[in-house]
Amino acid sequence: MSAVDLVTLLCGLLAMCFAASLAVLAGRVLRSVQALNAATELFLAEAVPAVQELREAAGRASSEVDRIDDLLEVAGAIGDRVDSATEATYRALTSPVIKSVALASGTRRAARRLRGRSATNDEMVRAGSGRGS
Repeated sequence: MSAVDLVTLLCGLLAMCFAASLAVLAGRVLRSVQALNAATELFLAEAVPAVQELREAAGRASSEVDRIDDLLEVAGAIGDRVDSATEATYRALTSPVIKSVALASGTRRAARRLRGRSATNDEMVRAGSGRGS
């Protein structure tokens, strides 16, 4: 065998080894792609219904938020009306109540003075009758 034949034989063996390793590598890549396809199908099988449920839940949540917003607006309006009614009641009752309290206070003072004078008169009558006896 000549050197050229030996080099040709070695290059052939090297090419066969390279082809075998490429075949093994291609087989592994094919299995990985198949596993990735299976995982993608499984993901899609579970993700699509989950996304649909999520969209439905988001729609329900949005309508609930709208309802709560409406309720808050109604509650705010009721609060404003209650505040207005309270203020009107306060204005309507404050003056008469103050006048009634002032009248009652004045009446008490007058009653005390009258009692004080009548008590003083009674004491004078008693004192006077005691002097005469």
